[in-house]
Amino acid sequence: MFKIKKIFNSVKTTAAKNKLIISAVFIILPAILFIAYRFFIMPVIYYNKKLYNYNINIGKSNKISTLKLNNIKNIKPYFRTVKEIKVSPAIRAGGRTTFASPLVRIISLKFGGYISKIYADKAGIKIHKGMPLFLIYSPSLIDAENDYILAYKNYLRLKNTSFKSQAETIYLSAEKKLLFWGINKYQIIRIEKENKIIKQIPIYSPINGIVVKKFIADGGYVKPSARLYELANISKLWMKIFVSVRDLKFIHIGKHVSLRFSYYRNMIFRGIVSYIYPYTFKKGKFIKVRISIDNSKDILKINSYGNVYIKMHYIKRLAVPVTAVAHIDDKDVVLIYNKNKNVFYAKSIITGTRYGGYYSVIEGLKPKETVVKLNNLKKVSVNKAEKIYHYLILSSVKIKPL
Repeated sequence: MFKIKKIFNSVKTTAAKNKLIISAVFIILPAILFIAYRFFIMPVIYYNKKLYNYNINIGKSNKISTLKLNNIKNIKPYFRTVKEIKVSPAIRAGGRTTFASPLVRIISLKFGGYISKIYADKAGIKIHKGMPLFLIYSPSLIDAENDYILAYKNYLRLKNTSFKSQAETIYLSAEKKLLFWGINKYQIIRIEKENKIIKQIPIYSPINGIVVKKFIADGGYVKPSARLYELANISKLWMKIFVSVRDLKFIHIGKHVSLRFSYYRNMIFRGIVSYIYPYTFKKGKFIKVRISIDNSKDILKINSYGNVYIKMHYIKRLAVPVTAVAHIDDKDVVLIYNKNKNVFYAKSIITGTRYGGYYSVIEGLKPKETVVKLNNLKKVSVNKAEKIYHYLILSSVKIKPL
């Protein structure tokens, strides 16, 4: 009986020891490792990186954690005062160039016929006003030419008689028919001088520009009013952009804008707001604006993506130097110096648009507050710089995130 009791006690003691060991391994040891990493290893890792690569959060708290340095003489050159600067904000929007609708021409005929030769044989080819696009043979046009020649001969024969007015009326009617069908005056004069029918009439381009689309084939038959060519004058282009309805008060028809394109990085193009559409998009959040762009030098290409910059009037904005802002995770953090208490403290702010070397401040700072440049503290000792960086890191623990 005594031996059994002794064995039972030894088993009980062994089980307790095992339980203690398991607790130490799974609870106490991880806690010790976490504390060592968070407060000793991680600050060193982050210190060796650039400040804007820190992946930590700094937010608001009732208790502000401060940093005190005994000698700040070497840090003073890095002090910067928060101040108001005069800026000209710009609305930025992207879009693609397209043809200006009033400068697009559709080529069609009022008579049918057979295409005998094509000069403008492919889309994208450059054309000029008066350039022949194609030749057409049309029986209907030949009949109209023949009527015109007969009417002209009859007018010449009767112009000195009492039937002059009737002959002239028939002659002018035949001429108007040819003009209405698209035959120009030079071709009519040629018919008169040569006194013969032109079997293959050339059709000329009415504008300078390019061939957008071609719908005909050599030897094919075309019907009256059929679409044969789509031409476009590209001396002026359009770009349609979407802007927020909140910015509509800064935009009006006739306002000049600037444009930039990726393949002309060093060039600034000029445009003008030519139309503001009378309806909104995306549940009333945006409105479409049309920009007219001068392309008389034929530099810009169709369907090119570019950015439009619409400048507003000069206004005053509270600003902080870019070098004083640390981008920590999704927060913008500055190190503020309190002269009265001779302490530093980290503060999360909300920044807006960047203007040169400054960020506009939406929330978090007041005019004449002193901030510290954080990008490169060369004159500060390594120990002090490390202390500042460690403070920014550790403050993320002491200060509760938003």
